[in-house]
Amino acid sequence: MKIKLRWGGFIAPIMISILMSACTTTHPDRPPNPQQLISQGKTLYVEFCAECHQVDGSGYSHLYPRLAGNPIITLHDPEPIIVTVLYGQGSMPSFNGKISSDDIAAILSYIRNAWVNSAAAVSARQIH
Repeated sequence: MKIKLRWGGFIAPIMISILMSACTTTHPDRPPNPQQLISQGKTLYVEFCAECHQVDGSGYSHLYPRLAGNPIITLHDPEPIIVTVLYGQGSMPSFNGKISSDDIAAILSYIRNAWVNSAAAVSARQIH
């Protein structure tokens, strides 16, 4: 069985192009590249967090806790730090509605991998 191409054979290349672009386009449910997320998070951390927690994550005494080497930051489940950033705690203000879920995920991913910390990146889907 032969298939005839219309419009001078333009359909096949167009369809192939559409299918290839659909296969290579980033899917919105896929997590971003962790290194890109961490790099973006560093910039956002300096903008939103470093004034209190310091650029090196050392914090200020008991008022602003250290983030570098803090075991809560590197827990397998990032839920405690997500809740703290979203809703605040003690002297920590709430950032819920002030910055996007994508930006919060980037900041937390950076914090979980900066200084001496090492933990999985946080996705925007985990921010609620």
